[in-house]
Amino acid sequence: MKKILLTLLLGVAQLGFAQLTCATSSIATVGTNVAPAITGTYVTSCDTTNGNKVAPKGIWYSFTPSANGQLSITSNLPANDGNTYSDDTRVSVFTGTCGSLTCVAGNDDINADIYLSTVNVTVTAGTTYYIEWDDRWSALGFEWTLAFTSCLPPTALSISAISTTTATLTWTAPTPAPSTYNIEYGPIGFTQGTGTIASTATPTYTFPAQAPGSNISFYLRSNCGANQGSWMGPYNIFLVKNTPYSNSFDDTANRADGFVPAGNWALAVDAPGVAPSQSPTGFYYSNNSATAASNSQLYSRPLSLVAGATNTATFYTRLYAFEVSTGVPGVPSPMTMNVYINTTRSLTGATQIGTAITTSGTTHVLRTVPFTVPTTGNYYMIFSNNTPVATGATNTTALIFDTFAITSNSLAVNDIASNDANISVYPNPTSDILNIRSKEKVNSVSVYDIAGRKIDVKLKDNTVNVKSLQSGTYIITVETSKGKISEKFIKK
Repeated sequence: MKKILLTLLLGVAQLGFAQLTCATSSIATVGTNVAPAITGTYVTSCDTTNGNKVAPKGIWYSFTPSANGQLSITSNLPANDGNTYSDDTRVSVFTGTCGSLTCVAGNDDINADIYLSTVNVTVTAGTTYYIEWDDRWSALGFEWTLAFTSCLPPTALSISAISTTTATLTWTAPTPAPSTYNIEYGPIGFTQGTGTIASTATPTYTFPAQAPGSNISFYLRSNCGANQGSWMGPYNIFLVKNTPYSNSFDDTANRADGFVPAGNWALAVDAPGVAPSQSPTGFYYSNNSATAASNSQLYSRPLSLVAGATNTATFYTRLYAFEVSTGVPGVPSPMTMNVYINTTRSLTGATQIGTAITTSGTTHVLRTVPFTVPTTGNYYMIFSNNTPVATGATNTTALIFDTFAITSNSLAVNDIASNDANISVYPNPTSDILNIRSKEKVNSVSVYDIAGRKIDVKLKDNTVNVKSLQSGTYIITVETSKGKISEKFIKK
């Protein structure tokens, strides 16, 4: 189960050969280096996400910058396809001496689907940096690039004032400060060089209005005029979503979609022989502990909720257990989850909704949590693993969380009131055709099932054919020039 780390950097080409120990490390060249099979001495990893294999090996490079600047290292290259070259790497960067190394940075996976590695390191002139690649997942050789620039990067990047349509970036200028900063942005997964470029002379930037509830991916760099810093990113911003909303964690370009894990929650994907997801292939999991009570939180993306509206959140849970010593499936121990709502990603000041949810088996169970909020605004749902200590357990048990959805029986903040729009749908219930009565021209319609999944339908002359839908309760959202309204209907 691999955790997500999101960065991407590119380089240019030259050739280098790694040595087998830190003391005999090869001097890395700016550009592309070709690493041989990993057969040398392993010391430790600066990324402890996934532990070590038995009898690990490593290969070593070193680099000593002639000026202060930024070092960028990545194996995320097309040549590393898993055939001739490895497509699963892990890298660590150290300072100090070979007898006394200090971790500076490390990376295992770029994200849950890309198992290659990337790190950015701010470096000091005259200091030697040791680079270790290890065989945690593969001993195959691979290509990697090293880039160096003396144009120092900004630091302390933060994102604030997130709304349904925009957000603001702020950061701390390096010393000396560059003349300008460049931002390139687009949808998540966009190819750098195809996005929108913006520049600012001050360490802040507010994005122009975007589509409501959309996602923004961006890169940031210092621009020193004569040379530019390395691009930092991509970073992702998840604007506030109106309901209905759902996420099954299966979009390979954007599985998390704004969910943020804390503690030992992690995003993972099914693997051969290990497929605990409810809707293949992505899911979140959080382990129990034999030494302490669990206290780990998974936060949703921001949601726009209306005071007085009845919101219904649904999701699936199950357990997956494995023997600590062998890794084979084992007997699970019950696990406990509490669900909260808050205006920040924090348990401080949060309100628990519903009662504790106990999961005991390995079959997916649909959980339904209805709730209201006291004031209209932006909220985060919080899913907290609060399992008591598993004293004496020989198995590690993981709580699986998948296929989240939320619906509301009222309109979101920017929607219109039904009495102003004078919109109705009929007949309700219906077996085939749903008619829409409206004073205003109907521009579009969207239909969602009760789990928040969007259903493909077509609007024709203010009617929608729902004959192909399975029997059940659905929500239709009707958009006119005055806004949107949502109504429930029943398909017989």
